[in-house]
Parts: sequence; structure tokens; C-alpha cells
Amino acid sequence: MKPFSALALLFLLAGIALLAEPALANKFETISGGINGSFQLKRAFVQQALLVGGAGCLIGAVLAVVVPHTNPVFLNYANWRNSAIVLGILGSLLLVSYFLV
Repeated sequence: MKPFSALALLFLLAGIALLAEPALANKFETISGGINGSFQLKRAFVQQALLVGGAGCLIGAVLAVVVPHTNPVFLNYANWRNSAIVLGILGSLLLVSYFLV
């Protein structure tokens, strides 16, 4: 990964976080104490994010192995094994975190 593309990705993720923050503001505690049950809302939100992320990574790992690797135009033509391993590890970590939260 080139340094420029990593920096662009970092700015993109920061922009997404800044744009999504107002939409999620009512789900979390406020300075004055928040709404009743805010801990349960936060826990459910984190669990849902971990479950969706872990399942998505594991589906990506399976697709990296199952999709044919015969066309050199495909992104995973040469590095499908590395992609499957990384996505499998990341998905497993997210799902383990889901069960521990």
C-alpha cells in the first residue's frame, strides 16, 4: 500500500466518523446522564457492529477461496491466499470479541 493511499484512507475514515457521529448522538450517554438504559443500548450497538463485521470478514474469506482465480484482472488473482488468511483472522477476532462483550 502506497503512503498516499494509506493517508487518503485515513482521511476517508475520519470523515466517515465525523459524518456518522451526529446520527448516533442520541444512542449514547450525554453529559447530564443520558437516557435510562443507555448502557444496554451501547452494548447492543457494539455487539451488533462486531457481529456484522465478523460475519462480513468471514464471508469475504470464504469468497476469496471459492471465487475462481483464472482471470488476471481480478484483484485476488495472485494474493487470494493472503486475503483469505487475513480476513479469516480478523473475522474470528471480531466474533470472539462479540461473545466477550
